[in-house]
Amino acid sequence: MKTVLALSKRNCLCFFRDRASVVFSLMAALIVVMLYLLFLRDVMVSSYPDMPGMDNLVDAWVLSGIVGIVSVTTSAGSLQIMVEDRAGGRIEDVLVTPMGPYRIAGGYILGTFAVGLTMGAVVLAVSTAYLAATGCPLSAGGVLSSFLLTVPSALSGSIVMYTLSTFFRTNGSFSGMFTVVSVMIGFVAGIYMPVGSMPSAMQAVSSFVPVSQFCSLFRQNLAGDALENVFGGLPVEKLSEFRTDMGFDLHIGDVLLDPVTMAVYIAAVTALFFAIAVAMVKRR
Repeated sequence: MKTVLALSKRNCLCFFRDRASVVFSLMAALIVVMLYLLFLRDVMVSSYPDMPGMDNLVDAWVLSGIVGIVSVTTSAGSLQIMVEDRAGGRIEDVLVTPMGPYRIAGGYILGTFAVGLTMGAVVLAVSTAYLAATGCPLSAGGVLSSFLLTVPSALSGSIVMYTLSTFFRTNGSFSGMFTVVSVMIGFVAGIYMPVGSMPSAMQAVSSFVPVSQFCSLFRQNLAGDALENVFGGLPVEKLSEFRTDMGFDLHIGDVLLDPVTMAVYIAAVTALFFAIAVAMVKRR
């Protein structure tokens, strides 16, 4: 266990010492913030005239999505160290140690998880502080649930991204993958555009991606009170339509994905990716 902790600690220190890596790992979140402030916010608020509190709801909606994707993007950024180890031949020093495949994979994943959890908690804290300062309705239970949710979000994101990173051996190929992930994740998670605006095939794909399900759970917890505040006196049909269009609720066909179903699905997908990661380490 000491060797696993030592490897993970080394990876964390290497990541946080490189300020450029920290900034670039937040690139997807920064893009969302810029697009939202420059274009999306006014358009989305004006689409629902005469609805008091919509500005707070839209703020909570987009910040919830950002919190949902940060664990994935920062995990990918921290895994640049593993790719550099492979490209520079330093990974050979790890492979010849008594550490088995599970420990090697666990060391890199644990370090990536620590980075994702730290960055996710920081972004969530800043988002919560902003929402509270602007008068957005927040409940203690919703905020606490959101912070607890960062743990499985960071763990799943670190395992999935670690597995994908094992297929890349050069910094150039990994950087290309990281750029694609940073751009596409905002679309897949329904942040650049609401889920209801996507084609039906894209909506189905989005519902199957774990990060979209985490974004949905963060929206339910962090933006749920603002949603009730706006739609509290309106017909249930309008609330249901808005929840579906904005990604609060995800569907596969006509089946609504409840939190328990999403938790089981995410756990299964995460376990599958971990098994693939261990198999890749064994092969080497």
